[in-house]
Amino acid sequence: MLSVIRKKTKKIRDFYTVYTSGLNHNEIEHLLKKDTLDAYSYLKRKAHLSEKPQSNSFKKSLLVAKEIFTCFVMQLSPARRLVYGIGAIILIAGFFANNLLYLITSVLIFNFLLALELVDKLTTRDELHIAREIQVSLQPAHIPTSDFLSFSAYSEPAKVVGGDFFDIIPLTENRIITIVGDVADKGISAALYAAFTQSMFQSLSESNKSPSQIIVSLNNLISKRLREGDFITIAIALFDLNEKSVTLSRAGHNWPLFYSAETKQINELKPKGPSIGLMENPDFAEQVEEQKIHLKKGDFMLLYTDGVTEAFNSKNQMFDVSNLKTAIETSVHESSNEIVNHINLQLSSFTESGELQDDATMIAVKMT
Repeated sequence: MLSVIRKKTKKIRDFYTVYTSGLNHNEIEHLLKKDTLDAYSYLKRKAHLSEKPQSNSFKKSLLVAKEIFTCFVMQLSPARRLVYGIGAIILIAGFFANNLLYLITSVLIFNFLLALELVDKLTTRDELHIAREIQVSLQPAHIPTSDFLSFSAYSEPAKVVGGDFFDIIPLTENRIITIVGDVADKGISAALYAAFTQSMFQSLSESNKSPSQIIVSLNNLISKRLREGDFITIAIALFDLNEKSVTLSRAGHNWPLFYSAETKQINELKPKGPSIGLMENPDFAEQVEEQKIHLKKGDFMLLYTDGVTEAFNSKNQMFDVSNLKTAIETSVHESSNEIVNHINLQLSSFTESGELQDDATMIAVKMT
């Protein structure tokens, strides 16, 4: 008898171990704070609740509940919606009739629907991971090096795929061009725009155009294809090893940071340029500027996206440019790779969870 109890206890314990595998405090916190809020925000946006304000708070609560439930049900396919309705009716009938069979049947129906929705989600997740693999394959397979320049790059999407992109392309033995870009969106649509823009950049970079000319050409090619309200920000830097110089141009992007070994100061580089997609040529071309800087040993440049500086912690404080500058100052005498690692450590420490709200990308360039 005792051995039977032990076997059953072991089975229960094994089931519990498998069922709770991977479960920790962070997972529960993520479910309650992020997943729930994301789901609510999505349904609220779909239901257009902000367009229907109510002065009475109780009425407003009822309206919110009704609209969110309706929106949730309407996201199901017609057949699944019908099955869900049948399950709800059986559940209500079982509750009032105190009928256990009805209640069990309704639970089975809801679990059946949950299984179908889960399979859909897993299929979509697999497709997203394939999309992520394709997105990663567009990134440079090898970071170029030279006797004068040391490059390092980092890119992490907030979701499986994202709207950030970067590239480092050796044009000749003495010329290397880089780009960092950010599509004003997240997810699949942003990833598609990012891939398209990066492909166009790779083609244009072979045409011997300057950074500003490439930006103007990109705007001409892409702006008509963007959805209304969408735009893309980019920063392009062309390094000339013979001249020991960099020519920078940007389109609405974060100001790159430049550390001068001579002055021991970090400055923001601010050539003017509107975001891609906000206006058409020739007005666009007239507003795109270039900035040329002569480089010396020990100089450092960082091109980055706003996911780095707009990371928030639990106190709703933003990492911002000042913290980024501090991270650079405390590690600027290290290699480009170590500087990027140090920035990431500071970013993870600041956000506590290490989770980013937006895609984050960096290209670090150290003059050696």
